[in-house]
Amino acid sequence: MLTPPQSDFDPLRDVQAGGGPGMRSFIYGHLAPEAFPITDLIAACEQALREGGTLALQYGPAQGYGPLIDYLRVKIQRDEGLSLSRDHLTITAGCAGALDAIARLFTKPGDAILVEAPTYHDALSVFRDHDLRLFQVPMDEDGLIIEAVAQRLEDLRRAGERPKFLYTIANFQNPTGVTLSTERRPQLIALARAHGLRIIEDDVYRDLCYEGDVPLSLFALDETHETVIRVGSFSKILAPGLRLGWVTAAPKIIERMTHCGLRSMSGGANPFASHVVAAFCARGLLEPHITHLREIYRARRDATLAALSRSMPPGITWTHPRGGFFVWITLPAPLLAREVITAAEQRGVTCLPGDLFFAESGGEHNLRLAFSYLSLEDITQGIAALSDTIRSLSEPE
Repeated sequence: MLTPPQSDFDPLRDVQAGGGPGMRSFIYGHLAPEAFPITDLIAACEQALREGGTLALQYGPAQGYGPLIDYLRVKIQRDEGLSLSRDHLTITAGCAGALDAIARLFTKPGDAILVEAPTYHDALSVFRDHDLRLFQVPMDEDGLIIEAVAQRLEDLRRAGERPKFLYTIANFQNPTGVTLSTERRPQLIALARAHGLRIIEDDVYRDLCYEGDVPLSLFALDETHETVIRVGSFSKILAPGLRLGWVTAAPKIIERMTHCGLRSMSGGANPFASHVVAAFCARGLLEPHITHLREIYRARRDATLAALSRSMPPGITWTHPRGGFFVWITLPAPLLAREVITAAEQRGVTCLPGDLFFAESGGEHNLRLAFSYLSLEDITQGIAALSDTIRSLSEPE
């Protein structure tokens, strides 16, 4: 297996802008600063402290704060028609905490897993922390290619390998923005069942849909809930600083996650934040806030696509995300993403190179643009500068 490329990007470099003072940065999928409901969160925080401060500040239940779990059950029932018991959910320290726990509890060092090519680069880092061996499967404009998954599973079987799970971001994928098609979803579940393969469905962008309908989740299609573990998060729909997410899965999986040593010792995931978010949701504030977020990010998605159409030279292609935070650009050979970024930074704009998002190889001709943080003006001007850079590098000397 090829050694993955090492990142020379410092993830803490000017963490908000992601590129230093004066830089128009498309690096991070951060929330728009004006999108935080600070006043309402202050009120929710005060309510949590006044009405149940001794509980909110104490160690919490290992599974998570009950009223927050119950709110999520109501939300899932309303949004997706799924009726779940408390036994199907647990609160986690964000999506990252969920993925780390799943890797820690359900794999061992040296196990093989399948990942999309490309996929979320920080998820790859989490899996590598657990010494898992990563095997990538290609995607197209409709998401994971089912035939390619089947072929990779067969190749691994012949080599004596049996992957423990497949990690997928089925909706508005990071980094491509692509959504797994409705037709492929039951095919993927059937394939996974046939091979005894568990699916980890990272579904943190589900609520951020800007056009059309969100397909039924893999978790919803998995009627027994024995194959799919789904991860959700408040990071994208409220505030990442809360470090709060959740997992929906079969009760036996939730029980394993709840009764692990870390949960037992730490008293659950972020009890105080759970009380605050539960108070926020009980006030009926989350639903209109999500509607507001869709308006903000739809405008930024539209500005990004319009600027690309207006500015990019011939030969450059990009995805059309129906939700989420990201657009994936493909450069024609011989243009290389890292060379483009180096030159673009001289013009005051930066983004991430595609090779960071591949477990084995690929991405040398790709760029990821995160449009969620920048203003409409910065998006337009930043893409114009990026386009000018690409055009200058494409011109014969």
